[in-house]
Amino acid sequence: MYGAKTLEIERDTQERTNVELADAHCHLDMVDANAIASSKAYGVSVMITNGGSMKANMETLRIADGKHVFAAIGMGPEEAVNAGEEEVEFSLGLVRKNKGRIVGVGEVGLDYKIADSFERVALQKTVLERFIDIAAELGIPISIHSRNAMDDLLKLLEEKKAEKVHLHFFEGDVAQAKTAASRGYFISVPPIESSKRNRAIKEIPIEQLMAESDSPAAGALPKDVEKSVMIIAKAKGIDYARAAEITTANTKRFFNIGRQNLMRMH
Repeated sequence: MYGAKTLEIERDTQERTNVELADAHCHLDMVDANAIASSKAYGVSVMITNGGSMKANMETLRIADGKHVFAAIGMGPEEAVNAGEEEVEFSLGLVRKNKGRIVGVGEVGLDYKIADSFERVALQKTVLERFIDIAAELGIPISIHSRNAMDDLLKLLEEKKAEKVHLHFFEGDVAQAKTAASRGYFISVPPIESSKRNRAIKEIPIEQLMAESDSPAAGALPKDVEKSVMIIAKAKGIDYARAAEITTANTKRFFNIGRQNLMRMH
């Protein structure tokens, strides 16, 4: 026999699965087609899948359907420290060639856990600058990874006068969050709660927040983005459905996903 608590849990689950969700950052080249289909059935209507290497970029372009799955391609910081000029040029050319098929550049970034020398840091920064330039040239957003590098990243973005910036899996503190928000950057929240990130979320206007699964690295599947929405809802003191509505709208707006976008891609 169902108790009151069981009914409450079932009702809450039903309400969650009846709202539209958007995953601002995932890697669908690393999951199978069933994971995408099950997430779509769960209510994830928008999934921004990111490349980061030549192989991942090509697979990302193959997966994107322009209806629910949208591609961003770039060169991640792990690739950047090992890439030769030919590989960088190929990836930049791929971005330019596929301007009409992608919704952003990504992922790119700085990762000082990987860049453990001045030379490797310099390589990451040089590659990132070139992708910032091409994103600005084409007028499309850029999705950026940062680990142990937020101060340097914010300084570089200011120097480059970057505008359409998405800081994925935000690692910053309150002061860095305020700086990012004051510049109009968008920040996405992964399905992993931390007190540091919760404090930062509270300081960012909800109009600049997105939810991400970063699957399969953080969440197992894109539908795990619901955990990110729960974190945002809790931090902002609003209900889950409202947080889902706002973050989904923010993701569509930031990546220019709508009727005009879909017409362009087909």
